[in-house]
Amino acid sequence: MRNISYRELGRLLASVCRLHHTRANQSMDKIGLYRGQARLLMTLAEQDGLSHSEIAEKLEISAAAASKVIKRMEGAHYVQRQTDPADERVSRVYLQAQGHALIAEIRRTFGRLDRTMLDGLSEPDLDRLRDLLTRMQANLLRFEP
Repeated sequence: MRNISYRELGRLLASVCRLHHTRANQSMDKIGLYRGQARLLMTLAEQDGLSHSEIAEKLEISAAAASKVIKRMEGAHYVQRQTDPADERVSRVYLQAQGHALIAEIRRTFGRLDRTMLDGLSEPDLDRLRDLLTRMQANLLRFEP
């Protein structure tokens, strides 16, 4: 068995992540969404009525980018902004019927993508992969550029 280099492993992991991202974008395109829009809908499905800043934080994007996505989604009637009754300076975002209708399809699509990606891996493989990825994530969180 040959030793695999850190560089080769890094490239392979990056390639898998890019390919997953590409396939997710292609899948969302088929249902008429950009991937960021699907993330917004899924976030609101978990916790409806978030403010713009809460959405930006949860999606890990800038407030300006969040406002742009929200505005586009509101135009498509997937979400609706409403003034917070407790603080009129705050706007809250709520799923509309058309947004709710897409949630199950988004979940099915991502479930299918993830099952395909992990096809052929046993339960012990998946447990080990989760452990390794969790450790890698912790390592990267410690990394200071």
